[in-house]
Amino acid sequence: MGGLMLKYIYQRILTALPVMLGISLLSFILGVISPGDPAEFVLDRDGFYAPTEEQLAEVRTELGLDRPLWLRYASWMLGVLQGDLGSSYISGREILPDILLYLPTTIEVAVLALLFAGVGGICLGIICAVYRDSFFDQLVKNLTNVMLAVPSFWLALVLILIFCENLRLLPTSGADTIVHFILPAFVISFASMGTICRFMRGALLSEFGKQYFLIAKVRGISRCKLVFCYALPNAIIPVIAMLGNYFASCLGGSIIAENIFAIPGIGSMAMEAISYRDYPVLQGYVLICGWTLVLVQIAVDIMIAYLNPKVKLGE
Repeated sequence: MGGLMLKYIYQRILTALPVMLGISLLSFILGVISPGDPAEFVLDRDGFYAPTEEQLAEVRTELGLDRPLWLRYASWMLGVLQGDLGSSYISGREILPDILLYLPTTIEVAVLALLFAGVGGICLGIICAVYRDSFFDQLVKNLTNVMLAVPSFWLALVLILIFCENLRLLPTSGADTIVHFILPAFVISFASMGTICRFMRGALLSEFGKQYFLIAKVRGISRCKLVFCYALPNAIIPVIAMLGNYFASCLGGSIIAENIFAIPGIGSMAMEAISYRDYPVLQGYVLICGWTLVLVQIAVDIMIAYLNPKVKLGE
């Protein structure tokens, strides 16, 4: 089994390499096709100065914007492989140190949001499946419709008004302690929690109707043991895979949450880069987030292969 597992890990890594290369290409193209001229913005940040064509051409040459696209991509990718994402057009600072400075904050918010979505969705789904068609089940099913429809920014403003302004239980901004991340993480996880609840409920109900579960039920095994020792281990495996996919939603949703709650993460960094047309920073943001998601997916697949004996390793 150890050899098969190692072979599966090697295969999974090899299949991820083209995906990571494609992400790097899309990240680079994003900076190329974005509207506006970075050289013009560098010379005219306040909008009160009209640079000449000679000045624009000089800045484009300095920034390397006059070179062929393939050469710019090759140069950028070579720098990425050496740990250099380039420098900001606006501040002139190296991008990678800034991303590494802000990335831990964003990951903390995303992991806490994933924890809220996973624990909350799985627990609600288990209760709804066990008490199928009960009042609580109907209530939660209707509630999940609301959870999927509520916009994140509106939910964030309502929670700030209730828990920060009126009740004064939680802070409105900052990133000093884990308490500052509770509201942003809940906002990010709100819709995902509803989806996971529905998926967990459906997966458990499917297991309840299978032969092994019915035989165990006839043998007089307690309901608690039936659910947690028989049905749940089989039903939770696809939910784990779904949680890995939702990690991307948590990273992407952090942009809105970080700006509303004034959290210094890479989401706020990306929004600032968009407003200033600082495309190298935006390219670095997309690249790091994309590669992080690929690595998380590899870890999730390996975990599923380890937990599920039905996965045929090596095939």
